[in-house]
Amino acid sequence: MAPSGGSGNSDLTFSYSQLLINYSATILCRDRHIPSEGASMRAKLPAIVLTSALTIGGVAAGVAYAAIGGAQAPYARAAAVVDANGSVVRSKGVTAVRKINTGQYCIEVDPDIDATKAVPVATKRWGAPWNSTVFVDQQATQCGDSARHIFVGAGNNGAAADIPFNVIVP
Repeated sequence: MAPSGGSGNSDLTFSYSQLLINYSATILCRDRHIPSEGASMRAKLPAIVLTSALTIGGVAAGVAYAAIGGAQAPYARAAAVVDANGSVVRSKGVTAVRKINTGQYCIEVDPDIDATKAVPVATKRWGAPWNSTVFVDQQATQCGDSARHIFVGAGNNGAAADIPFNVIVP
């Protein structure tokens, strides 16, 4: 049975979570040498794994989490698709995005990424004006700790402007 109040993908999410529970319980029981019948730990595993699976899937009791996460970028340490207002469509390795002024955004990356040594790349997204541009600075101080933040500046016709963009840290 799928959680109520979710999107049209709730059946798929629940099915995937159930598959993950079954697979994880099998692996955990095998790796820990827990007997297949009658072990109290085996009875607890589905609840533990279900909680993890629903959290990983971004769903808890049928309610979707914020857009942080959800990006598939296998060769990037961090990546984000950001709307002009600073909201995140999807991301990986990004813990927050803040719009600090017109056309100015702070991208906070995971603690294991040193932004001062990274070579980030940003580009405007479809829907941005053709004559707009995006700049990136990994050592700017206006966002706070430069080891955790990447600054993205955007403009149009020589003036700061809010535009949608993608940013990636390979």
